[in-house]
Amino acid sequence: MNLPTPSSPPAVGEQAVPDVDVELLDAVPSPVSLFGRAVRARGRSTVCADDLPSRRLVVAEAGWTPGELAAYSRLCGFRYGAPVSATWLHVRTFGLQMQLMTAPDFPLKVLGLVHLANRWRVHAPVAPDAVPAVTLWADRLVPHPKGALVTLAATAEVDGQRVWEGWSEYLARGVEVTGASEGAPSGGSRDPAEAAGPASAVDAAALPERARWRLAADTGRRYAAVAGDANPIHLSALTARAFGFKRAIAHGMYTAARSLAALEPHVPDAYAYDVAFAKPLHLPSTVVLATGRTGGGADPSGRRGVQQVAVRATDPSVVHMTGTLRAL
Repeated sequence: MNLPTPSSPPAVGEQAVPDVDVELLDAVPSPVSLFGRAVRARGRSTVCADDLPSRRLVVAEAGWTPGELAAYSRLCGFRYGAPVSATWLHVRTFGLQMQLMTAPDFPLKVLGLVHLANRWRVHAPVAPDAVPAVTLWADRLVPHPKGALVTLAATAEVDGQRVWEGWSEYLARGVEVTGASEGAPSGGSRDPAEAAGPASAVDAAALPERARWRLAADTGRRYAAVAGDANPIHLSALTARAFGFKRAIAHGMYTAARSLAALEPHVPDAYAYDVAFAKPLHLPSTVVLATGRTGGGADPSGRRGVQQVAVRATDPSVVHMTGTLRAL
C-alpha cells in the first residue's frame, strides 16, 4: 500500500513516500463511540503551524456491509449496485477523522469546528463489495481570517491502486496560528476560496432550479443513523440550542451526497467533486436544488465540462452549499 502524499491534490501518479509514523488499526472506529472523548477534548487558543500530529492512521481492510451501503444509498438517493460515491468513501473515513481529532495531541477542540469545504478525487470506480485500505492524516494547519484552518486528508486503495482521495477543511474560530506551514501560500495564510476550491466560485442564484426538497425535522437523525455523525447540532432543536443554533441543522455531508446523487447520470468513472458550505440549513426546511453546466460543447451526456450545483433556500440569496463536478 502506498503511503499518502501530503498537501493539496497531487497529479495522478505523483506518489512521493514521506517519512511518517503509521498507526495501524483493525477497523475504522465508530464516530459515535468517540463522542465522549470529543466532549472531554480541549483545544488551545494559540497554536503553531507544526502542532498537528504527524502520524497516519491506516486500516488495511475498511469494508462495509451491504446493509450499511443500502441504507446510505436509499437516504441520499444513490442507485444501489452502482460504483460507490466519493461521499460514501468519505463517510467510511470519518471515524478516522474523529479518532485523530479527539486524540490528546490534536491542538484544536473538535466540538465547535466549522466544516467549510471538501474536495474529492475518484480515480477509478469502486465496486459496492470492495474492501479498500484507507489512510487518514492531518495535512496542514494555516491561518484563516476567522481563526485557524485545518485540513484532514485521506486516501482509499483497492488492490494496491489509489482509487479515491479526499480533503476536508475545518475552521477553528478565534484560534491564532503562529509560524509558517509547508505548502501554504506566501505569508502562511490560506485564502478561503482556495480552501473551498472551484466550488466557492459558483453563482448559486444564477443556476436554474431543478428540484425542491422538503427536509423534515428528523433529517439529521436519519443521516446520523446511516453515516455515524451524531454531532448534537444535527439531532434536535434541544441539542442544537446548546451550541447556539435555533434549530437542528442538516449535515453538510448530507447535502453534498444528495446533490451528487442528483447528478449521478452525469458522473464519469473518474471525477473531481468539490463542495463549499455556506449558511446553515435549519430543519425542517424546503430547499432548492439548482444545477447547470459550463463548457463541454454539445456533449449530450453532460459528462464533459463542469457541472455546477447549489443547494439554496427558496430565497435565492440564502445559499447552503455550492459544488462542482468534472471529469478527471
